Amino acid sequence: MSYSEFDDVMECLDVSVRADGLDGSGNYKFVCRLEHTGHQSYAQSFGIYFSTPVTIVEVPGDMKASVNGNHIQLQRNNQLNENGLVDVWIKLAADEQPEVTGITDITCLPDESEDIVMLPALGTVQKAIRTRRSVRSYKPDMVEKGVLTRIMQAGTYAASGMNRQSPIIIAVTDRQTRDKLSDLNAKIMGEPDTDPFYGAPAVLIVLADKEVPTYLYDGSLVIGNMMLAADELGLGSCWVHRAKEEFESEQGKEILASLGIEGSYEGIGHLVVGYPGEEAPAAAPRKEDYMYFIE
Repeated sequence: MSYSEFDDVMECLDVSVRADGLDGSGNYKFVCRLEHTGHQSYAQSFGIYFSTPVTIVEVPGDMKASVNGNHIQLQRNNQLNENGLVDVWIKLAADEQPEVTGITDITCLPDESEDIVMLPALGTVQKAIRTRRSVRSYKPDMVEKGVLTRIMQAGTYAASGMNRQSPIIIAVTDRQTRDKLSDLNAKIMGEPDTDPFYGAPAVLIVLADKEVPTYLYDGSLVIGNMMLAADELGLGSCWVHRAKEEFESEQGKEILASLGIEGSYEGIGHLVVGYPGEEAPAAAPRKEDYMYFIE
């Protein structure tokens, strides 16, 4: 398996990894081929995902390695040879033959006066951040109450201004109420014959107390947390707007009253949740001017 990553001047480090059998002690050997074009590379760093958890047994003297389950991160502090190509070996222990499933976080350092900072492997949260997608097609199967509760609990741990916890979350799984809300939302949108909830069986509604200055931001963070929790649990989700208008209507006010909810609550958004009805698309490329540094 190989992977290439380009920087802003199209200089390239290509990393490929192949299995190389067992050594005399029964450790699994792998050969990592690094091929570079562009500037001189004084150091290289990359990560490898395997199909099973591994333990690092040995790496060459000019390499550092860290492991987190089935992911290892490698840093090589040495120049590539004249043709920009080098093969390096690593030895791993595992309960079964590891297969390479991904190569990530490729970095090459063009300046020998700098050092590469070894980043830890992507954890559960960062993986969910990168894999989450807005899902707009759902199976009809209802999400279990315990799973919805876990998602909602993630929302309750979102940061809020002065920890005033201005939001509340309402889970709607009753089909009749869900469809009434969908109809109301569609009318507000001006498309009465559509289902703005994309067929999702469950709707998590976030409202927040307008008396709290940070209410809008607090509620948005709650929805963001729940999106990530849903992804981690194998569910799809999508933020649907117009909750503000819904809960300013008489129907919305009646729902709050029926639950005994009083106060100056404004609808922030709906998070529709369910089992995806189709495969999630690949992430769109991030725009080039997304990040800035003041150093």
